[in-house]
Amino acid sequence: MSHSPVAPGLRRLVELDIRPDVRNALYSTTNTGEGVTANSILVAGTIQVLGQPLGVGQGFNPTCQAARGISLWAQHAPGFLLEIIPRAARDGDLDFTFEGTPIHSKELKGGLAPDLDKELDPVSLVLVPHLDKIYSEMMTRVALRGEDGHRWVNPAFYGNWVQKGFSSVFDPITGYVLDYNGFVKLFYATHHTEYNDDYELIYPNPVGIFITNVHGKLLGLHAVSITRIAKDPSGEERIYFYNPNNDGSQNWGQNIEPSVIGNGEMEGESSLPFHEFVSRLYAFHYNPYEQGDAYAVENSIVDGIRQLAQESWGKDYTWV
Repeated sequence: MSHSPVAPGLRRLVELDIRPDVRNALYSTTNTGEGVTANSILVAGTIQVLGQPLGVGQGFNPTCQAARGISLWAQHAPGFLLEIIPRAARDGDLDFTFEGTPIHSKELKGGLAPDLDKELDPVSLVLVPHLDKIYSEMMTRVALRGEDGHRWVNPAFYGNWVQKGFSSVFDPITGYVLDYNGFVKLFYATHHTEYNDDYELIYPNPVGIFITNVHGKLLGLHAVSITRIAKDPSGEERIYFYNPNNDGSQNWGQNIEPSVIGNGEMEGESSLPFHEFVSRLYAFHYNPYEQGDAYAVENSIVDGIRQLAQESWGKDYTWV
């Protein structure tokens, strides 16, 4: 809230000429007869997102990528967030540049949530329809490259806070899990404080995880952001993360249950012991210039994580 663009950005929203469709969507967040204006709803929602960036949720929509972006920008690029909110609310359009080519949301159809569930905060109501279509369009443009498209899309969509190094557990064409041991060791060498030469995480790291049910059965893929990695009050290394699905304390089977309180979590964070989180990880970004020695990661650690993976989500994939 103390960033210099925040005050003028909020003042802009007070007198913003909001489109009728957006105005109606904003009114749907209040009770009839409350007498508030669409502008006041939008200003209040923006202050809420800036003050509680880890409280942004996707609701009942498959739009975790968009929610993750709003949360990241609220923390590290409030000026950018305050530029795109009026663009969407007033102009009905957002434009992002992908590999030198502008993409306008108003020219796109579909997305992952063409019929958006409206149980969202005011900022998400305004931005998600546009962000969802833009992210989907970027993924479509890289679909035939033979690699996980998130390698290119995440840095372009979220910004330069995302590191350019990227690793994924499987081949997106064959669906085979490739070099899982190397994947685990690389994550330890770039993220675990005892193996990565003490390089700390500066910005949230957007990662992909497998969501599993209480029996460890694969339900699908999901996007979360690692917010920090540190030892908890008991001295155990933990990964603290932002989960946009508004249910941070799920049971993922195999006694893997993210906690939201009691293990050093800050407001809005979930956390897991390091090895348990890794057992559900399928893709991550990293800084290739800041990493420790992957060969120093003990095989016993990797074997334990591999067993958790193979006995849960791994049953749905071929391992080579």
